[in-house]
Amino acid sequence: MEKKILINGKIYTEDTRKPWAEAVAIDGRDFTCVGTNDEVIRYAKFNFGEYETVDLCGRTVLPGLIDGHTHPSMIAKATWVFFGPDTFDKEELFQNIREAAKKYPKEVRPYFVYSSYRASIFGEEGPRKEMLDELIPDRPARINDDTGHGCLYNSMALEMLKDENGIPHSISPIAGQTFFKDEKGEYTGVCFQTIQNGDVGVFEHTGWTPPLCMDDECAEPVHNIFRHYGDIGYMDAFTETEEDIAYLSRLDKEGRLYFYYEGTSILDNVKNIEQTVERARRWQELYGSDHIRVRTVKFFGDGSNEAGDTLSLIPFANDPEGKNYGHCNCTMEEMRDVMVRLNKERLDLHIHCVCDGTLRLLLDAVEEAQKICGDDWCIRVTIAHLECMHPDDAMRFNKLGVYADISAHWLGMGELGTLPFLGQERWRHCYDFSLFRRDGVRYGFSSDNMSPLGNDRNSPFIGIQVAKTGREPGIGFYKALDPEKYRYGWQPESGKFTLEECIHAFTWRNAERMRLLDKLGSIEVGKRACLVVLDKDIFTIPDEEISTIEPVCTFFDGQELHIPNPLKA
Repeated sequence: MEKKILINGKIYTEDTRKPWAEAVAIDGRDFTCVGTNDEVIRYAKFNFGEYETVDLCGRTVLPGLIDGHTHPSMIAKATWVFFGPDTFDKEELFQNIREAAKKYPKEVRPYFVYSSYRASIFGEEGPRKEMLDELIPDRPARINDDTGHGCLYNSMALEMLKDENGIPHSISPIAGQTFFKDEKGEYTGVCFQTIQNGDVGVFEHTGWTPPLCMDDECAEPVHNIFRHYGDIGYMDAFTETEEDIAYLSRLDKEGRLYFYYEGTSILDNVKNIEQTVERARRWQELYGSDHIRVRTVKFFGDGSNEAGDTLSLIPFANDPEGKNYGHCNCTMEEMRDVMVRLNKERLDLHIHCVCDGTLRLLLDAVEEAQKICGDDWCIRVTIAHLECMHPDDAMRFNKLGVYADISAHWLGMGELGTLPFLGQERWRHCYDFSLFRRDGVRYGFSSDNMSPLGNDRNSPFIGIQVAKTGREPGIGFYKALDPEKYRYGWQPESGKFTLEECIHAFTWRNAERMRLLDKLGSIEVGKRACLVVLDKDIFTIPDEEISTIEPVCTFFDGQELHIPNPLKA
C-alpha cells in the first residue's frame, strides 16, 4: 500500500471546517491527515511508515473534479463522423461540406455524416434535403446541427430510412423523434431526436457499418482528456448500450478505470418504465462496483428551443395565431407516476429540460409524487440545462429538494435559433441563474459535450472561466460572440458565479447529487485521495486565463497520474 505526503501546497479543501491546508498524507487510497506541513510531517513520523515525500512547490491543489452530465461513450463512437469548423455563414458551411466529402469519398465513407451547423444559419425556414442533395449527390448523407438534437438528411438517406409504408425511422432512445413535413406533406429531410448510430436503414442498404465498438483505441483518448483535467468522476448522461458499460467494467477489474462512473438507463417513453427499471437493475447487478454505479434513469423531457419541440408557458413568438405552446414528452400525471415508481425502486432521475413550460410540468410532477410518497420519498431528481425558466419556478427547486445541472460553458453562448420561438425578452434572459445563486439552489456543473469537436469543453476550467466571466472565450470549435448581436452571450453581473461557487459545483455538489459524498467532493480525512495539482494559481490569475490551466498531475484513489493532454498530442 503506497504512502505519500504532499507538502508545501496551496490546498483548497472544500471542507468548511478547514478550507485551506498546506499538506496531506495519503495511505493507500485515502486521505489520512490534512493540515499544515508540520502537522502532516509529524503524522508521518508518528505512524512509522515509509512515506514518500512529494514537494508541491507552492502549487494550487483542488479536490478531484466531477462532471455532472457528459457523453464520453458518444464521443468515443463518433470517430467515423467528419467534424468541420464553426461558421455563421451558409455558403462557407456548404464549402466545408464539399471539401469534407472530397476528402472522404464514397469508397471510404459510404454513409457521409458531417457535424455540425449552427441551427440559426438557415433562418426560420430551415434547411431542406435538396440542399444536401446538391452537395452530396453520390451517397446517403446526414449533417448534424450544433444542438445535438437536430439533423438534415439528403433524399437518398431519407429513402433508406423508410419502412414499407413510406415512413422514415431511426433507432433512438430519445423521446420525441420527429421527421418533419412541409405544407404539401413531403418530408423535408429535417429530423429531431435521432442519433447517427441508429440510422440502421442506411447501414443495411449500403452494406456498411461504422466502427461503433467500445475499445481502448476509441475510448482511451476521450477518457484521458477527463483524467488529464482532473475529472475523477462523471455521469454518463447517455449510456447507449450494455457494451459501453461492460467495457468500463473490464477496465475497472484490470485497475485501469481511474474515475468514478455513474451510468444511466434511458427512458425513451414513459410507457416503457418497467423495461427501463429492469435494465438499470440488471446493469447494476452485473457491473456495479466501488467505481461503477447504475442507479439513475435519464429522460428527455423536451428537445431544443431551436426546433420548437419544447413546452412553453406562453405561445411561441413566431406563431401569429398565438396558439402554439409546443409540447413536452410526457404529461404531468405520467411523470408523477414515473417518479413514484422510481422512488419505490430507489432509482434517481435525471431529466433533460430546456424550456419553461416543461420545467413547470416537471416540478409539478415532483410535488405531486412527494405527496403520494410522503415520508418514503428519497430519490434525487436532477433537472439539466434549464435554458429558459420562469422566476417563480426557479424558486421552487429548494422547496422541492430538486437538483439543477448547469452546463457551465453554455453560459457564454447565445444561439439565435432560439430567438424566433422564445421572443426577444425571454431570449435575453436565457441561462440567467441569478435566482439560483441568491436562493442557494443545489446546482452542479457539467460539460455536456457530445462530440470530438467539443473535446476541449471537457476541461472544467473552460466552464469555470465562462461561468465566472459570463463570456464565451472563443476557444476551439466555438467562436467568440458579438455581445451586441448575441445579447445573452454576455451574462449580467448577477448571473456570474464566483470562483468558490464554480469549484463547489464541480466538486462537493456533484458528489452529493451522485451519492458519492462519503468518498469524494472534498479533501478530508477518511475520503478517497483524489485531487488535481494545477500549473497556475486559479485564485490569483486573471479570469480570462483560467481556461489555460493545465494540471501538473491528478491523484485518483491515491495513485499519482501524469497524463499528457491528448488535445495537444
